[in-house]
Amino acid sequence: MSDMLDKVVLAATALAATTTVATADELSILKARLAALQSQLDTIHTTTAITSPDLRNVRGHGGNTWGLSAVRDAANVGDAGGFTIAITPTADLPAPVAEVTVYGYAAGHIAYDFDQNHGTASSFKANTLSTGNAADNGDHVSLTHRRSRVGIKSKIKTGIGRVRTRLEIDANADAEGNTDTGSTNIRLRHAVGHWDMTSDWTLSVGQWWFTAALLPISVSTVDAAGALLTHSRRPQVRLSYSDGPLSWAVAIESPSFESETNLPNIATYIQYDIAGGHELIVTAEVADFEPAGNDEIGWAIQVGTNVNIADIAILTAGFGYGEGLLTRKFVFEESFDNVDADGDPLEALAFLVGLSFALSETTDFNTQLSYVEALADQNGNEEEQVYKLHANIMWRPVKQIRMGWEVVWARKQLEDGQDEDGLRASFATWFFF
Repeated sequence: MSDMLDKVVLAATALAATTTVATADELSILKARLAALQSQLDTIHTTTAITSPDLRNVRGHGGNTWGLSAVRDAANVGDAGGFTIAITPTADLPAPVAEVTVYGYAAGHIAYDFDQNHGTASSFKANTLSTGNAADNGDHVSLTHRRSRVGIKSKIKTGIGRVRTRLEIDANADAEGNTDTGSTNIRLRHAVGHWDMTSDWTLSVGQWWFTAALLPISVSTVDAAGALLTHSRRPQVRLSYSDGPLSWAVAIESPSFESETNLPNIATYIQYDIAGGHELIVTAEVADFEPAGNDEIGWAIQVGTNVNIADIAILTAGFGYGEGLLTRKFVFEESFDNVDADGDPLEALAFLVGLSFALSETTDFNTQLSYVEALADQNGNEEEQVYKLHANIMWRPVKQIRMGWEVVWARKQLEDGQDEDGLRASFATWFFF
């Protein structure tokens, strides 16, 4: 009986051991299957995160950071402003596939003119200086919202490169040309598209800054007219190249003058950014036009530099020389002619020198002197020499507000020896959204 009991116990023990081994094997197989399933889930999650777009809304990106910007316009842009809608592969990835930004500001300018009326509060041009006209004498106060601005820009990644666009408008004069009124027309500033064909090459088509403008040169000003040696916008087709510190562009732009050939202008620039915050730019442009029945070519060449002084201040300087084209296109004074008394392109030169430095984290001081001179007699009693001096303080207490106080002095001399100067004190506030 005892032997029988021992055999039963031995058999039960063997069965239990066999069952334990089988259970361990099944558990190992189950764990392996669970691991494989988890790996498949991780793969599906990763693939979904990459391919499924994520829509996000962010504040900012409202500045001129997607292309060239004018330094004298620096007070009118702010990356902290604007409202951006971005579509990204995942909310954690920094680079969006598509991005649209709406930006702008409401602005108000008030100016006090000593002795004469120099026109709209937002823009003081030396050609408003009166030479002996008693009707224009007397102090004058003007107030305008003319430079309020709104814009929309986008960038989208495509299979053939990135596409960027900008559409920007501001308030302009009313139908009668008055600028200090409540009724204004809308002016188109920029309407341009950029195709970044590669990381180095870009094709731009539309209304954009003059290709030969000295955009990096000048200081930020309250006065919208800025320095005498300045720039504006024109329809164009431009091919640009950028590789590290070197950038270059060539463009054809709409004609500046009346001509029988009606050929477009040809413009180019080359810019090199030097380590330490220094910049050097050279620009050139030629234009076919026919003043007084003479088939002529107008041209201009400009050179500019920015020098970083020990990270404390920026010294800026620019020089321009040309015939016909310089006074008509790059000097912001309408009463300068583009032809001399003989009907030939007017020879002229212009320069500016300025200094900008920070008084604190929120306050900047800017000053600049600019000058233009016609080197030949003009048709009619036009300016021969014009000087313009700016000095201002820009204060940005918060990202949404910027204020500027400025004094502008200008002097012009006519061909017949008459001369006149004028003084303006102005204040402006920009409210960014």
